[in-house]
Amino acid sequence: MKRIFSWALLGAVLMAGAGVLPGLYAQEVPIAPLTLAAPSLSALVDAALARDPAQELTPVLEREAQALARRSRSWISGAPAIAAHWQDDAVLSDAGLREGEVGLDLPLWWPDARQAARLLAEASAGEAKLSPRYNRWQAAGVVRERLWALAMAQVDLAQAQDAERSSTSLHEQVLARVRAGDLAQTDQLMSEQEMLARQAERQVAEREWAAQRASLRFLLGLEPDPGALQPEPLGSIPPEDHPGLALLAQETRRAQAQWNQLLAQGAGAPVLQVGSRRERSNREEDEVNSLGVGLSVPFAGAVHLGTERSAAERALAEARLRWQQAVREQTVARQESEASLRSAREALELAQRRGDLARRQQDLAQAAFGAGELDLMDLLRIREQARLTIWEAESLRIKVGRETAQFNQVMGVVP
Repeated sequence: MKRIFSWALLGAVLMAGAGVLPGLYAQEVPIAPLTLAAPSLSALVDAALARDPAQELTPVLEREAQALARRSRSWISGAPAIAAHWQDDAVLSDAGLREGEVGLDLPLWWPDARQAARLLAEASAGEAKLSPRYNRWQAAGVVRERLWALAMAQVDLAQAQDAERSSTSLHEQVLARVRAGDLAQTDQLMSEQEMLARQAERQVAEREWAAQRASLRFLLGLEPDPGALQPEPLGSIPPEDHPGLALLAQETRRAQAQWNQLLAQGAGAPVLQVGSRRERSNREEDEVNSLGVGLSVPFAGAVHLGTERSAAERALAEARLRWQQAVREQTVARQESEASLRSAREALELAQRRGDLARRQQDLAQAAFGAGELDLMDLLRIREQARLTIWEAESLRIKVGRETAQFNQVMGVVP
């Protein structure tokens, strides 16, 4: 069974399919009301799972595994059949011949076929058992990404609002000095342009924040507080316990069990035939009752079995390939995530020191401008540099948390 590791891709497929199958995708998906406020990451994942249609797949997989297990425990390998036969010569020679037969056909197991069926049931049960953890890991990845995207948008909005308030205050100060004759009209226009530019940036930040907030609200059905968001502790699990890799490995085992079952079945199941016959050859003879037992054993038929076996062999090869590719991709992703997190931490340390210096320089420049020791052009340049430096430090703080969450996601940590 192929798995799609991206909810964004799943959404695109559903949206595209809506135009093809409107009767199916137009149905409203029931959504349970959620009223959690500022919950933990685990609670956020629970909220996302409550609205995730993929949850409906798990009980289906469980029922399939149970059906395969019941079949492997059965004494017969397939559905029994009742056979009936009647024959007389009334229409032709009319000598009184009569013959009636009723029998039961029971498909049997080949020596290894029942064991192969049991192994297939166990592999299917293992897949059903891993499915909920895989779904939770997938949901955690989306929640982590959306939550930190909202946190970044909130930081950008807060910085834009601070810059707007500061530029408005500076403009009022410039207006007062222009009225007093200390500054020229060109300084007033310059400060007004600066104020309008900061207002435009604040509007853009508000739209981005609203979009991220709406996206997260649709995903979770609630509005957590990203301001209280803290970086996750770094986690790690053994590669064999990684939810994505473990599920792909189990799917490979199931495909192998399916292939083994086809080989064990051979050309088909032998059929035990048990029946009774009542017959007479003419009217002068008494009817004779008898009991018969037969065995039907299929053989050869490679031409007819080739297509089914080839399909199973292909499914097994594709499952192995998916697992091998996933292992390589996870190894590369882990290395890249480690490097990104290390780089973000180092950059944050320097950016915080630069931010402290930028704030001190901005305060000194503001005091110098108030004392008439610095012109407006230089003040605006210093303020812009300080604004970008402070914004960079705040953005890197969010990036460290985001990279930590991404590292945990790559490593398969499930909250």
